[in-house]
Amino acid sequence: MRISDRRAGVTLRQVAEEAGVSIAAVSKVLHGRGDSVRVGEERAQAIRKVAERLNYVPNLSARQLRTNRTNTVGLLFENFGEISAGPQYYVHLLDGVASELFSRHYRLTILPEFDHHAPLQSLADGRVDGLIWCKLPGTPSFLDQFREFSLPCVALNAPPPQAAADGKVAFVSCDNNAGSWLVINHLVELGHRRILFALERREEDTPDARARLQGFFAACHQHGIWVGEEDVVTWSTDAQEFPAWWNQRTGHTAIYAWNERLGAEILRAADRIELRIPDQLSVVGFDSTQYCETTIPRLTAVNQPIREMSQYAAKILLDQIEGGSAERYSVIFPCTLDVRDSTAIAPRPHSIGELH
Repeated sequence: MRISDRRAGVTLRQVAEEAGVSIAAVSKVLHGRGDSVRVGEERAQAIRKVAERLNYVPNLSARQLRTNRTNTVGLLFENFGEISAGPQYYVHLLDGVASELFSRHYRLTILPEFDHHAPLQSLADGRVDGLIWCKLPGTPSFLDQFREFSLPCVALNAPPPQAAADGKVAFVSCDNNAGSWLVINHLVELGHRRILFALERREEDTPDARARLQGFFAACHQHGIWVGEEDVVTWSTDAQEFPAWWNQRTGHTAIYAWNERLGAEILRAADRIELRIPDQLSVVGFDSTQYCETTIPRLTAVNQPIREMSQYAAKILLDQIEGGSAERYSVIFPCTLDVRDSTAIAPRPHSIGELH
């Protein structure tokens, strides 16, 4: 065979001619296609040796045309953060997704954005066989469009209310609402009655952040704690607003940060102004990866099983792609609270402003 032929790609026909067998026999041995074709082990070994000698490589484009699949799954996650920055949420997320996809011979493509003017059209362009959509928008107008989306999709992190109600969208989530209850119950037991909920800019409208905020309000009301707009803030990722907030002397004795990243940044901001945590202020986060063991002090946080959630999301997406139903798969994983060193008994009123 000439070198130019090899560069052009060896075909099944060429392997068949070299091995002295039919194209159907080669397809059966190399691709597993053709239930009616029978090839003995000795002949199969001969075909494999010929294919190896000719440097035969399957034509993925041709296979995709035949099967109408790319064997690629998209992970759609806007505002994707730095994987190596410290918090390990993304590490667990990718580990869970990849462990399922790769074992079933699928590839992963990370999509950091989509066309907000034509979201569904921009995603169903044939690049991927399905989507794991982290933080699926929950607006009624979007969900009305989403019901017509033909691409298999699983929502990860929080259920979109309307879509989940009619069974059109499979979702995988932790119990964000119950996680907030765990936080408030813990803080109330420590004597805290003024608690601040801290959101992160660009994340305040995501479904999991909103679910945790709703749980915060519900749990506070259940404990007879009045909460209003002054008990919710939206800060930058590095919590640079914290010192100015603390100097306002609002009377809050605890902060519930919506995730571990913001919780850790609050601890760092407090340290810069020599504020003693948890003696003067308790701080709680959400996610509770190993990262919370490295903060100073160690961060109390709600533990959501991120790896298990993302692995399950990948599993049910592949089941959809391969012919399964989405309706029966939606699941909410329970949360627990990992109590560490950043929470303590609420300070007496006169000690809150000692360092002002």
